[in-house]
Amino acid sequence: MNDNVKPWPNVAGRMEIEQPKRIMRPCDYGLLGAINSLETQLGTIEAYNRLAEAAQQLRDKIEAGNAKPQNPMFAKSIRGD
Repeated sequence: MNDNVKPWPNVAGRMEIEQPKRIMRPCDYGLLGAINSLETQLGTIEAYNRLAEAAQQLRDKIEAGNAKPQNPMFAKSIRGD
């Protein structure tokens, strides 16, 4: 770590303005529906176990260098910011 890195002394942003909400995309609603279905059919604990297995599979895919980039159609801006 670089020793000359210091925290910014001033508070960033404007506290009187509400933070922007997270953008909900169709896949987010699909995930919420899948979680609800898992919990309904399998119960909370087994639903968690299945989600943890799926998350581990994604992590393994990322660590193997097989991660997929975001589809530009769903990026926040046309530049992909």
